Amino acid sequence: MTDQPFDPVANIQMMIDADVPLVDGKPDMSMAPPFVRGMDLKGLKFTRVSAGEFDMEWTIEAHLTHYDGMVQGGIVNVIADTGQSFAYSTTSKQLEAFSTADFATRFFRPMKAGDVVDVKSHVINRSRRLGIVETQFINRETGKICAIVTGSWMIVNRDFGNAPEG
Repeated sequence: MTDQPFDPVANIQMMIDADVPLVDGKPDMSMAPPFVRGMDLKGLKFTRVSAGEFDMEWTIEAHLTHYDGMVQGGIVNVIADTGQSFAYSTTSKQLEAFSTADFATRFFRPMKAGDVVDVKSHVINRSRRLGIVETQFINRETGKICAIVTGSWMIVNRDFGNAPEG
C-alpha cells in the first residue's frame, strides 16, 4: 500500500510519457492488452490526458480496412472504447472497475488507410454509477469530423483474478 493519493490522470500521463521500446522499427506492444496485440494497433498513439479527457493520434494501417482501403466500422468502436475508458477513468476518485454499457456510432465521412485521425474523448456526464463519454474522430488533414461515438459507462463489480479455464 502506498501513501500516494489516487491520481488517475498522473498514472495515464506516465503511460504517455514513457519511452516505448522499438522492435523492428515499430513500438513494442508486448505489454499491451491481448486485444490490442491481436489487432496490431501500432498506429494508435496516446497524446494527451486531463480530467475527463483523453486524446489519441491514429494513423490508419491497411490491415484495419476493407478491400477498398476504408476503415472497417467495428474498428472505430474499438478505438473509441479505448479512449473512452481512459477518459472515464480520469473521473474516478478511487480505484474502481467499470465497463461499457452501450455505444451509439455515427459515421459522417470515410476514414482510409494512411489517414491520420485525431481521436478526442471527453466525459459529458458522470454520476455515482454511470457516465456518458463522447469520442470524435477528426481527419487531421481536412479538420472534418469523420465519426462520433457516444458511450455509456457503468461501475461494475469485476473480478480481475484468473480467467476461467475452458
